Amino acid sequence: MRENRMNSLRVAAYLSLAAFLATCEGASNGSKPGTAVELSSSAIEVLASSDSLSVVRDLEVTSDGSVWILNEREPYVVGFGPDGEFVGAHGRAGRGPQDFPMPSAFLTGGWQGEAWVFDFVRHAMIRVSRPDEWAEVALRSESLPPGSVQGGMNMLVPSVRTATLGREIIVPRSSGTMQEGVLQYRHSLLRADLVAMDPETGGVRTLVALGEVLDDPSGDFISSEGGFPLWYRLWAVCGEEVVRVYDRVRNRLRGFDGSGAEVEPIDLPPVPFTEVSARQFARSVFGMRQAEVTGAIGVRLTAEDSARVLDQLVGMVKGQPHELASYLPRYVDLRCSEDGTMWMQPLDVELGGLRGGRLWLRIAPDGDVREVRLPERFDAFRFSTSRVWGVYRDENDLPSVAFIALEGGRDR
Repeated sequence: MRENRMNSLRVAAYLSLAAFLATCEGASNGSKPGTAVELSSSAIEVLASSDSLSVVRDLEVTSDGSVWILNEREPYVVGFGPDGEFVGAHGRAGRGPQDFPMPSAFLTGGWQGEAWVFDFVRHAMIRVSRPDEWAEVALRSESLPPGSVQGGMNMLVPSVRTATLGREIIVPRSSGTMQEGVLQYRHSLLRADLVAMDPETGGVRTLVALGEVLDDPSGDFISSEGGFPLWYRLWAVCGEEVVRVYDRVRNRLRGFDGSGAEVEPIDLPPVPFTEVSARQFARSVFGMRQAEVTGAIGVRLTAEDSARVLDQLVGMVKGQPHELASYLPRYVDLRCSEDGTMWMQPLDVELGGLRGGRLWLRIAPDGDVREVRLPERFDAFRFSTSRVWGVYRDENDLPSVAFIALEGGRDR
């Protein structure tokens, strides 16, 4: 039931796209990076592959070096040992006592040395690295009711960022609903509370109330009829005791320690783009239009139909290039390594689908910024001091778990 309600909310958002595009007339909306680093495919080291891998949604590396994959479809979870040995595949949809009604993403950093996945419907963290011993941590409480942990990134992907900070689990909490309208719903997700839960005691506290510490990002955004921003809520635990949050208004990475007190912010380089063409904008929102046309998420049009729908979209788009740019996220991912190094992925307006490309910004704790271009067909999911972990898709689009060693880093 909860799953159906959430699907209905997302579909309702997609169905407002036509009105959004037809009247899209919103308002416009550090230091420069150092020497860029270009990494070729020769830097990729393949760890393992399996027929159980499909479209990979997330990846986690546990303290013993094992790698766990979250698939978009069954089997949801695939595991490999530190040397690439196949551990197993498990996880199915359903409502049974050990099923996954709606898996989202891994708990970044794990807990107790194990890999855990947040499930929307169960409203719980499920341990997946020991499938023979089912365990879950329920998030249900008066302060964290079911449905309050919601994603704030791509509306087409049921994913929500969670992470561990010391002995606590950090999750975003929002009370927003689609009954308020798409615009207000999106704003509520962007300005959620980051709350800390102690899995052992069940205690919950507000760590950072984003609606209070961040300036209202809609200040320079004038919504058209049916229009809504597609910005992402980006945050990550960086190092042992700092949570970093992307501040779109100030173009900074804000930081907060375990008590919620603010630490020194880090200025980002000038925004990656300030204008987009009608075709670039149409490519960015194409996935939403495709869901509207097909009536389902993940169903793809043929190449011929895709070209026809894209051309129709371009003709529907209205607004000046700087106005169109104000609707799009500037960055689509933020990750951190254990030493506090931050990695941000800019939106690639040429790729379409609100995705990032090869380019990442590597931001040292002292604020030094370097551009890093990862190899073609390598999708990064985790960054450590020594490696970039991800999935490499070969020329036939078959995925393998892989990593890229970083110069000067410790093993794993």
